[in-house]
Amino acid sequence: MPEMDGIQVIPPIRQKSPNTKALMLTAAMDEAKIFKSLKAGAKGYLSKDSTVSDLTKAIKTVHRGDLWIERKLMSRFFDQKAIADSQGANPRGKTKEGLTPREQEVLRHLATGCTNKEIAQDLFISEKTVKTHLNSIFRKLKVTRRLQAILYAISKGLS
Repeated sequence: MPEMDGIQVIPPIRQKSPNTKALMLTAAMDEAKIFKSLKAGAKGYLSKDSTVSDLTKAIKTVHRGDLWIERKLMSRFFDQKAIADSQGANPRGKTKEGLTPREQEVLRHLATGCTNKEIAQDLFISEKTVKTHLNSIFRKLKVTRRLQAILYAISKGLS
């Protein structure tokens, strides 16, 4: 786009058509661009090398009104200790949001794109326990979806 970038074009489009849902398809895969896009009003973000299947899922998800960020993009921003790191925790190991060390582990696994089953296997707990932890995390972070919890973790720098 010669005169403005994709992020700059979102607000005018949303102003003229508030019900339009923008999905960013871009080569730029950095955290700052994702947050700028979402702040500007984009409802999804995926890379240009995404599969047709991912693009289809993204379009359907955004059309439903949910957020979409490609898993491989999110997982780039999390290393194995990103959420479980003790920085930002109180002496009992809880974060300022009140997440226990185990909830931090579950959130870290969630942020890397793991399913409930994979989280359960990795942490040697049942899927029901994973769901219980996720419900507690969602409640504490005041979110309702997995993607929102992941985005919250990124935006608050829970590392």
